[in-house]
Amino acid sequence: MSNDVAQPLRVSLTNVTGLGAAILARSLVPALEACPALRISKYYVPATSEFLQNNDDLAGKLEIYYRKLPNSLSRVLECTFLAGYFDGPEPLLVMGDLPLATKAPQIVFVQSPHIISDVATNGLLDRLRYKVARAIVRRNHRHVAAFIVQSDVMRDGLVETYKIESNRIHIVPQPPPGWLLKSRLVRTSRHRTRSKRLRLFYPAAAYPHKNHHLLARAQGDPAWAELIETWTLTIELGMKPVAEAWIECTGRLEAEAVIDAYRQSDALVFLSKSESFGFPLIEAMWVGLPIVCPDLPYAHTLCGDQAIYFDPDDIESLKAALMVLQTRLDEGWWPDWTDQLEKIPSSWDEVAKAISEIVVGVDRP
Repeated sequence: MSNDVAQPLRVSLTNVTGLGAAILARSLVPALEACPALRISKYYVPATSEFLQNNDDLAGKLEIYYRKLPNSLSRVLECTFLAGYFDGPEPLLVMGDLPLATKAPQIVFVQSPHIISDVATNGLLDRLRYKVARAIVRRNHRHVAAFIVQSDVMRDGLVETYKIESNRIHIVPQPPPGWLLKSRLVRTSRHRTRSKRLRLFYPAAAYPHKNHHLLARAQGDPAWAELIETWTLTIELGMKPVAEAWIECTGRLEAEAVIDAYRQSDALVFLSKSESFGFPLIEAMWVGLPIVCPDLPYAHTLCGDQAIYFDPDDIESLKAALMVLQTRLDEGWWPDWTDQLEKIPSSWDEVAKAISEIVVGVDRP
């Protein structure tokens, strides 16, 4: 299909602020641009959106959305009383979870688990912010022609929380970020060092629901030092959850450093208590790493029977899971993620194609 007959689409990225949402947008935007079934006419981006504003290929399509009030208040007004700014005949793909009270045909990509559950937050202000966000979804979902989510857990959450009809919700899982796909990294065995202790990796920002604080309960237990050589956390040193030498805090890592960590680690250990999808789990499966993760629905949905599970509230359960991992690795075990990866698109072009089919269905019922 040529661009002359391609489906026109506008994309709102004004609420792409979190790390996970930004990673998704960086991989999805080039695929949308390359999709022959779509013609992207405009991207609405916030004034702080460096990764899009510095992209010369999109310069003629960017419309900078300026916020003069505090960000949270501006976002509420943008979704409600000022949503007419986004009116128009062309369909609008809204990234960033919150539907707009716009008259335009609207598709909303829901990525945050906070929309469907009251997961751990940083305090009263954050709890209030997410209550307001859920109120906006409850108020505005009638304006939405279709929702896109990444898993059946999120679909079921939207149905249960907001009574949204399931036929309005489309599950579109995603592959790893583009930079990891290009690396072609494949792990088939343990990274050998002189030590038999574990080398672990947990790439996650320091949000409360990411559950780094669980590790504080390991303080003073010598069994952990006997089990782990190093555990790399991508949080700042000042947020180190336990004063033990086996914990290494690096801060946020760039793509090449993350690839190196996947290349040198024995396993991904994921602590998060709530996820809409879980990109690090997809990344680890894609490169072939063992995974230790919480005994929760989102993790079982992605990882199936190849992961090693633990109770995310119990430090002893985590230790037991890591001991199982060490024993299995010593016996030559390595996971086979073939069945799980069959459920994941092999490229972002497939994701863009799936989105284009949803958009066409919305615009031409």
